[in-house]
Amino acid sequence: MNKQIAKRLKDVKPGDLVCVEWLDASRGRIETIRGLHEVGVADGALIDSPVKSFGVFIGVFGTRSKHVVLVASVWNHTLDYGQVDTTIIPLGVIEKVIVIAVKAMDLQSVKLCQAAFLMGRCFHFLKRFRIRGRKFQEA
Repeated sequence: MNKQIAKRLKDVKPGDLVCVEWLDASRGRIETIRGLHEVGVADGALIDSPVKSFGVFIGVFGTRSKHVVLVASVWNHTLDYGQVDTTIIPLGVIEKVIVIAVKAMDLQSVKLCQAAFLMGRCFHFLKRFRIRGRKFQEA
């Protein structure tokens, strides 16, 4: 991992709204030689796809490989049920991290999203949340 990215991530706090610039290598494109010459690429396939992801930073997670986790969308269907859409980015492909707004998400919501992400499912009701049968009181 780039030392500048590691240093920058230490300054980012859970709840901050960020833009992460990274290279997505999960998608490839094979072109004909003629097509490559037309777009100005002399040889080789295009592998890296530059991406900008925006979301609320909730932390760095992973045991074998570290990943930045962003909350991209939150749907609150009812008071006690919602869904969270996350973007998960391996640290090794991150090129830049920009903080757009500090404390864009309150700490209580960040903790709830972290717990739901780590445990897979989280139920929230009257200042308490339950993860796989274990109850937690919110601060």
